[in-house]
Amino acid sequence: MFNSIYIFGTGMMGGSLACSIKQAKVANKIYGFDREIKNLKYAKKNKIINDYDSKDFKLLSKADLIIICTPLSSYKKVFGIINKHKKDDAIVTDIGSAKSDIIKLSSKLLKNNNQCFIGSHPLAGKEKSTINNHDKDMYKNSVILLTPTSKTDKKLNTSVCEFWSSLKCQVLSIEPEVHDLVMSQTSHLPHLVSFALVNIILNSKSIKNIKAYTGGGFKDFARLAHSDSLMWKDICWSNKKNITKSIILLIKELQDIKKIINRNDSSLFKYLKDTKIKLNKK
Repeated sequence: MFNSIYIFGTGMMGGSLACSIKQAKVANKIYGFDREIKNLKYAKKNKIINDYDSKDFKLLSKADLIIICTPLSSYKKVFGIINKHKKDDAIVTDIGSAKSDIIKLSSKLLKNNNQCFIGSHPLAGKEKSTINNHDKDMYKNSVILLTPTSKTDKKLNTSVCEFWSSLKCQVLSIEPEVHDLVMSQTSHLPHLVSFALVNIILNSKSIKNIKAYTGGGFKDFARLAHSDSLMWKDICWSNKKNITKSIILLIKELQDIKKIINRNDSSLFKYLKDTKIKLNKK
């Protein structure tokens, strides 16, 4: 499908994506770049990529498809590098968890961005970072949210959709603004709640060695708090408006639950049961 694909950021997500591309035989060559040379050496040694770039970005200039797999805070610099070195007909996409700000940034920094850039968000991943934790099956059967705008070239949209489909992913399209609102509630808020709950419990001074008394429920919920700190800082800043609104909604919901509990109100049972019923219907 592509002669060469370029992974800009060969961490756990980028490395896993390179493995998926290689496994699906979507590209003849897979190139990479990362700020950590050890990631690139690991990727080449383990045949995850064919070769990696130095800061002259000669391999980037050969790429047919460029996929940005770096933290959101790096996109301004990355877009600048790509704009300078990519060939005219190269396609650019990403795997970032927030989209509206990134699309605005691309319109300023990428020449002919509507013909070359479309946002992608794979609903896949795990808490451990670094390429050593790559997973060749991570993207298999995952949902990919494409975020075209009204100005996005239709041929570009089709090409990127076909790319993800070739990795056995389910591709859905969603407006960038709607994407960020949905993610704030279904992904970003749950992660922040996990961080907050872990902080509450581990900072508790009422019980010594409190971790010894935690069961499976806590461990399942706390799993999210193992996520990469830099990535989540960037997500919060990039989608702060929606995340703030979601936090306000959560606080209100918890306050309502608190009132019901304090009143010994039997409506608590109905609240819990109705929530379960709604969830089962989805």
